[in-house]
Amino acid sequence: MEPKDKTYMDADMHPSNYSIPAWQQQMNEQLAPLEGSIRNVQYTEQALEMLMHHQPRLTPAAQIIYRLNALLLIYNHVMQPTHKITGSSPLSLGYHTRMAVTEMQNLLNLELSQSLPALQNEQEWQLLTDMLAYIRQDMLAEVRDSYALLSCYYAFWHSWILPLERGQQLLRDEPMALQQAIPEEELQPGIRRPGNSFAYASLLLAQSYIDFLLEQDDQALEILHAAAERHDFYPERLPDILTQLEQKEQWTRMVRWLVELAPILRRQYSDLQGYGEHWEQAIRHQPEAQAQMWTTLESLLPLGGRLYEDKLLEYGKWQQWMDYQLSSGKDPASYKVTELKPLEMNAPEMLLPFYHQAVERHMAHKNRDGYKAAVRLLKRLSKLYKKLKQEERWEQFIEQFTGRHSRLRALQEELRKGKLIP
Repeated sequence: MEPKDKTYMDADMHPSNYSIPAWQQQMNEQLAPLEGSIRNVQYTEQALEMLMHHQPRLTPAAQIIYRLNALLLIYNHVMQPTHKITGSSPLSLGYHTRMAVTEMQNLLNLELSQSLPALQNEQEWQLLTDMLAYIRQDMLAEVRDSYALLSCYYAFWHSWILPLERGQQLLRDEPMALQQAIPEEELQPGIRRPGNSFAYASLLLAQSYIDFLLEQDDQALEILHAAAERHDFYPERLPDILTQLEQKEQWTRMVRWLVELAPILRRQYSDLQGYGEHWEQAIRHQPEAQAQMWTTLESLLPLGGRLYEDKLLEYGKWQQWMDYQLSSGKDPASYKVTELKPLEMNAPEMLLPFYHQAVERHMAHKNRDGYKAAVRLLKRLSKLYKKLKQEERWEQFIEQFTGRHSRLRALQEELRKGKLIP
C-alpha cells in the first residue's frame, strides 16, 4: 500500500526518529568509541550491534531503512582509510579489512534482497527518497576498489522502489537527479565534466540502468557501450539486466540485450556460463532468434569457445562441432569421456579425425610424455573403431603406425604397456 496523508503524531513518530541526517549524526556519535579500532570483521560486528541497540522505536518499513542506513555507514567507516589517495590510485586494502568489506557487502546484498514492507505515511516515503539520495551520493563518491555501492543502487531500485506505485515517478526524475548529484569541473566555458573519474564510470552505469528501467533501450545501450570503452570498466559492475528481463518475460528485449552485450563481454574476458543460460531461455520462447544466437556466439570466439561448443552439442550440430575442434587444434584428451558421449552416440565416425590429428600432434613432441599422451588417445581410438565395427581398419592402422615408428624405443614401450601391441 502506498503512503497516505496520515497526520497523526505520537512519541514513536517524533521527527528525529524519521530523519536520515539525524540517524547519521547519532550513529557517528555512537561509533566514536570505535574510531581507533582496526577495521576488521570484529569491528563491523561490534559496530552493527551497537547501532542496532540504539535504534529508536520505528514502523516496520522504517526499521528496515534504519538497518540499511547502519550497514552503509559501517561500510563507509571500514572503507574510509582507503579513501586516502596517492596520485590517482586508492591505497589497497589489507587482508583483514578486505574481509570486513566482503562481510559488509554480503550484509548489504542480503538486506536489499528482501521486500520493503508497505509504506504507511509520508514520513516513511521521505525516508525512502532520502535514502535513495544518500546511496546515489555515496555511489558517485565510491573508489575503484569496490563498486559495492553501485550494486546497492541497482538493488535499491529493483527491490524497494520499483514495486511501489509512486516508484515510477521517482524513476522518471532520476536521470536529472543523477546529473545534479555528481561534482563537475569546468574545462573551458560551456564544457564541463565530472571531477572524479571513478564517479563518471559509476554515473554512466547508473544512467544506463535507469534508462533500461524506463525501457529506453537505445539510450541505455549507447551509454553502456560508452562505459565499456573505459579502461576502468568491468562487466561484473553491470546490473543483472538479463535476469530482470527473464523475470518480466520480455523475450524480444532480452534477445536484443543478449546480442548487444556480446562485444562488451568479449572485450572484457567474462565468465559466459550464465550468459549462455540466458540464451537458452530466450530461444525457448523466441525460437526464431536461433540464427541470431549462432551469429552472436561465433562473434565471441575464441573467448567463448567452450560456450559455443556446448551449444553445438546441445543442438546436435555434430559436423560444426567437429569442424571447430579441428580448426582450433583442440585435443580430445582435454575432454572427459562423458563429455564426448553425445557425439559418440550420434555421430561416432566424426570423432576419428579428431583422435588421429591429436595423436600426430603428440607424436611431434618426440619425447616420452608425448608418446604417453598419444598412447592414451590410441586406446580410446581403438574402442571407437570397435564401436563402429571397423576392427580390421583399426588393425591396419596400428600396424602401419607401429611400423612407421619402429625405431622409437620409448614409444614401443608405451604401446606395450597400453596393450596395443604384443
